[in-house]
Amino acid sequence: MRWLKAAVVGGLGLAALAVAVVWGPERGHAEVHGYRVVPVGSMSTDRAAHQATLLGNGEVLVTGGCAGDHCGRTLASAELYDPATHRFHPAASMHLPRASHAAVRLPDGRVLVAGGWDGSGPTATAEVYDPRTDAWTRVGDMTTARASGIAVPLPGGRVLLVGGGQGRLGNLASVEAFDPATSTFSAVGSAATNHYLATRLADGRVLLTGGEGADGSILATSEILDPATGIFTAGGAMATARVKHAAALLPDGRVLVIGGSDLRGFAARFASTELYDPGSGTFSPGPDLHRGRHKIRDAVAVLPSGDVVVAGGAARPEVYDHARHAFVPVDGDIRGPQMFATATPLPSGDVLVLGGYDDHTQPSAAAWLIEPGTP
Repeated sequence: MRWLKAAVVGGLGLAALAVAVVWGPERGHAEVHGYRVVPVGSMSTDRAAHQATLLGNGEVLVTGGCAGDHCGRTLASAELYDPATHRFHPAASMHLPRASHAAVRLPDGRVLVAGGWDGSGPTATAEVYDPRTDAWTRVGDMTTARASGIAVPLPGGRVLLVGGGQGRLGNLASVEAFDPATSTFSAVGSAATNHYLATRLADGRVLLTGGEGADGSILATSEILDPATGIFTAGGAMATARVKHAAALLPDGRVLVIGGSDLRGFAARFASTELYDPGSGTFSPGPDLHRGRHKIRDAVAVLPSGDVVVAGGAARPEVYDHARHAFVPVDGDIRGPQMFATATPLPSGDVLVLGGYDDHTQPSAAAWLIEPGTP
């Protein structure tokens, strides 16, 4: 599991944030009476590098991940979070254990999971969960094995699988697509280099940012993929080379690139952000986070209000307030940095935060809601 630990590697109308700042003994400390953290019990097992997918009935399907001492065990188990009761209950287990896999809800309500680390190496296998029958069905394999690939849903139902890695075999620049009509994958093409993150833009194109190059260097480059043509074009360069970062599509069409790190890993958790403008194809500086964060790709949630919850990478979540163009801390914490956690927006307007691991690679079963509080 050495590679997994190093690279483990995707109510409405939420009220606007109300902020009252009270300076405490820690410099820059602020109490925020807008969003707050509320514990909601525990999953059936500790999980990090799992996936959490919102279903059509409002429940959340939690799949796989790593568990146990130093995240040394890969899980095939799945469970469901019921927002009406704030309880977890078992779901059918996947056919194979998976951590750092991709997961996405299909237009017909089923959930595709693909690739990941199966405990011994990256896998090309994929399967689909049907919530109506609580059953998993194997589908065709991907064109290549990949862990930490990114699933990007496209109009019409197809799903792109972008990037990822193969451990000592290197990182992947290739992109493929899943067609739910045939349950098969087909190659789309390859980027100029492997990128860590893929974000669908408002116009349907896909922005690829950062990552680790073939020579092991961390990238500041970006590329744009047009799924309609399969053509990649070079994009602008970020100010900071970064990997293990996150990104969020903002209501105005720009992309907020958040945190990450470089080759120093834990010693270089970035607090910086950048904004990508699809009109000009360039990046500009964004507001700084209150805490440096990395390994947060699945722990960022965009809310209907346009605010962005950043829940992983540090004990205290924070929110990008799009109206103020600033990050503000949430009231409360999640008891540790919780890297490779997940953050899932719920129909209620709350955000469900699950699992993750701490600085000692010890995963957690804990669950929290980030919800709007009373100003």
